[in-house]
Amino acid sequence: MNDTIRPRPAQSKGRLRRSILSVPANREKMAEKAFTLEADVIMLDLEDSVPVDQKEEARRQAISILRGKDPCGRVLSCRINGMDSPFAYRDLIDIVEGAGEHIDTIVLPKVNEGAEVKAVDYFLTQIELRMGLGRRIGLEPSIETASGMLRVEEIAFSSSRIEALVFGVADYSASLTMRGGGISGHGEREGLYPGDRFHFPLSRMAMTAKAAGLAAIDAPYGDYKDPEGLRLSCLASAGLGYDGKWVVHPDQIGIVNEIYSPSEEDVQRSVRILEAYEQARAAGAGSVALDGKMVDAASIRVAQVVRDRREAIERKSKKN
Repeated sequence: MNDTIRPRPAQSKGRLRRSILSVPANREKMAEKAFTLEADVIMLDLEDSVPVDQKEEARRQAISILRGKDPCGRVLSCRINGMDSPFAYRDLIDIVEGAGEHIDTIVLPKVNEGAEVKAVDYFLTQIELRMGLGRRIGLEPSIETASGMLRVEEIAFSSSRIEALVFGVADYSASLTMRGGGISGHGEREGLYPGDRFHFPLSRMAMTAKAAGLAAIDAPYGDYKDPEGLRLSCLASAGLGYDGKWVVHPDQIGIVNEIYSPSEEDVQRSVRILEAYEQARAAGAGSVALDGKMVDAASIRVAQVVRDRREAIERKSKKN
């Protein structure tokens, strides 16, 4: 693993990723509706939600959607098929050649090792050079297997294009032969284990993402008729440092946006900390104090993150 801490790519700075709405690219009406919703990211899916006999049509639909829609401050993403499938190479070529200037990131499913990400990086570089694209497309590897989690550090540092790591709970559970719980397998409240059986992988992935300067994105919560379960799921991963969560239904967007947004109390506290920090710097002081308490460097960094997140939310609101 590269032992240097690599900063996030410049194009990813300020991107808001509280809610990532997954939309099957072959479902035109669903895609049309997605652009009327408050999701931060619209992710057009070419993988699991698209039947094999509709893969090519889904690609064409995705290109048409990407070229024809104003994102209005949203991040536009596309999940291609796995690198072990016969569809991934055409997904990359067709999507990037057809709509490369309109797409922000590509999600790579079921990544098991860094070599897969490097292969996509090299491939993308060639296509971008040929097409004369003015910006690099970001990558979001999805960690969905025991092998991927074992090599998550290698994956996180495998390409400077990476902007986020995504946790895929259903396939991860299957790869560990976990006993099922819930119809969809996407993290519903289960009662199968005397604790949170996903705490370790969630924590490991979040730690790795933050060490690499990346966003950490949680898996979707499958039961869209259980808002309280969704809220608890969001609170659990937000507490571990996650920046957002995939959603599978429009009704989930509001709760997800709320939980992954800084509270007004957090914002006001951060403003005061940063003001005190700036005043101390201007006075040449070597330490910062607020309300009779010393403010350490970690608190200042957290305050900066909260401020940046609030500013990103405000920018998106102005564009909608």
